[in-house]
Amino acid sequence: MHEAKRLFNSVFFVPINSIGVGLNTDFSITYRTSDLLKFGAVFPRIPARLHSYAYQLLSLFPPKTFMPIPPIAFLLASERFFLLTVLRKRGIDTLELHQVRSVKAAERIFERIRFPVILRVPTQKTGVTVKGGTEAKSIVEALGSLQQPVLIENVVKNVISVYVAGPGVLAAVKKVTKDQDVIFGEGTLKKHKLSFEEKHLAMETSNAIDTHVVRVDMSPGKRPYVVNIELNPNLIEPSKVTGVNIPREIMKCVHQDYTQHKDKPVLMRFFEDAKSVVKDILKGK
Repeated sequence: MHEAKRLFNSVFFVPINSIGVGLNTDFSITYRTSDLLKFGAVFPRIPARLHSYAYQLLSLFPPKTFMPIPPIAFLLASERFFLLTVLRKRGIDTLELHQVRSVKAAERIFERIRFPVILRVPTQKTGVTVKGGTEAKSIVEALGSLQQPVLIENVVKNVISVYVAGPGVLAAVKKVTKDQDVIFGEGTLKKHKLSFEEKHLAMETSNAIDTHVVRVDMSPGKRPYVVNIELNPNLIEPSKVTGVNIPREIMKCVHQDYTQHKDKPVLMRFFEDAKSVVKDILKGK
């Protein structure tokens, strides 16, 4: 909010749970007495548990509304297996991951994968590390009683988080933890110097989901791969660790992108007029 006020003429904070959506002659999106559809830019900061609702809500805004994080990104991020599948289809290297809905299906996967692996249900970030097939089968049976699919994923030894905004990378941190579930486990952050491959992967991931602002979590190395993305990351601690004011740099990029977005219709009309003139000239010949 503070950094946004340095650049925008007006900044308005709206709690997502206080928004009203109405369907009358036309639909409306309001907060108290304010019509949110009139705002030129919306920068969503929405927790993961509300990502599905965020997609529905943000999709109602008109196309002219600038959003550094588009609605479709929230839909993708609402389910991690779906997200990584989409990224893989778009040419992004990702963590090896399987999803099963029965013990039989899990057993077939356990026969051809290397242990240890992490088992988790999509609705829970906390996973269980297992070292062999017998143990894994019993845990899948227990998790199956929850009537949810089970994720089977490779154990990741190190994770770095790369903060992307606009056309570039702002900063990166490495998580240091004793937890075997490095991706979602607790840990301390250290500044990380990115390799060319890591920078490239972060930008390619951002482009793949058409998102101007995102944190890309990846396993580092000569062949890094994505393990998760975060659309609503903590920005204060990594700013302290890296010495980069990440909120300020993000808002600079958002303001710049918004300005270009606002001017784009004028440019588009210019090119359309130019094409029309060329067509008329060719017709005359």
